[in-house]
Amino acid sequence: MPISERLKEVRTYDLYSQQYIADMLNIQRGTYACYESNKRIIPLKHLNTLANFYDLSIDYLLGLTDNKKAFKKAELDIEKSSKNLKLVRNELGLTTRDLSKSLNVKNSTISDYENGVYFISTHACYDLARKYNISVDWLLGKSDIKYID
Repeated sequence: MPISERLKEVRTYDLYSQQYIADMLNIQRGTYACYESNKRIIPLKHLNTLANFYDLSIDYLLGLTDNKKAFKKAELDIEKSSKNLKLVRNELGLTTRDLSKSLNVKNSTISDYENGVYFISTHACYDLARKYNISVDWLLGKSDIKYID
């Protein structure tokens, strides 16, 4: 199930309005509506807030698994994320150039992610998870389970 449908499903299941969720995320309702209509990619910080709020895994919200199991409620940890990304890349035997091509981002972007300059993007997380079966929750330090079930 695409993330846009999953976001709408969990929101409507709990009978929340788009405005309520937008207010919680401190964004405009129209911005949130774009996430649910697949017109914009939801940032990881908002996905994490929603995962914590709904008590669901980020992998579930991204539509990577049907397992709703939530992991620890935590803020995103850029240090853990960058360390885990580098660990995965090395375990897969990939150079930063290989991974950048695989995720369709610049080589310098992978280096910036691994050095904690900024968080990996939602798009890159999703592609990494899909191509290599890596849990986004694990990558972001919310779970000790590395692979998507």
